[in-house]
Amino acid sequence: MGAERDARWLLQRLREEEDLRPPYRLQREQRWVMEATVLRDEDGSPTAYTELRKHLFAVELTTVVVDPHHRGKGLSHALVEAAVQSTTARPLILFTRSAALQRAVARAGFVQRRIWNPLTLSSVGLRAAMRCGRMLLLGDLRKLWAQVAHVAAFRCWVLDDGKTA
Repeated sequence: MGAERDARWLLQRLREEEDLRPPYRLQREQRWVMEATVLRDEDGSPTAYTELRKHLFAVELTTVVVDPHHRGKGLSHALVEAAVQSTTARPLILFTRSAALQRAVARAGFVQRRIWNPLTLSSVGLRAAMRCGRMLLLGDLRKLWAQVAHVAAFRCWVLDDGKTA
């Protein structure tokens, strides 16, 4: 029941927020939720969420979501810290244009820079192209436009503990 409730919450956030990836079916989201970092309020309801996705030679911190009713409470900082602690994989990468999320990842030790590894960059680019294709197939032109129109504003943040991405 917990994973299904979390997946339903996530689906709602994914549908409402333009900067997030397109939603998938409930069953697929449930599988991802069980492996994700989820923060909860005192009632056990999800308030913040993020996934780790493997790329070639890196792991991406992706689908970072904070419930709109709980923003401004430092949850993005706690979420990033919990996600970093949940894995020893390095380098961790994150792409965002959100000033709040940039502050959170900087506090966690991420630095803004380019990914120089062409295989990792290709993997990230392919996944982004597939997400855009999915948005086009689903007819979610509003979300697709938000992604494409703001692509230049996204910045890459890397946590590598002294290694290079």
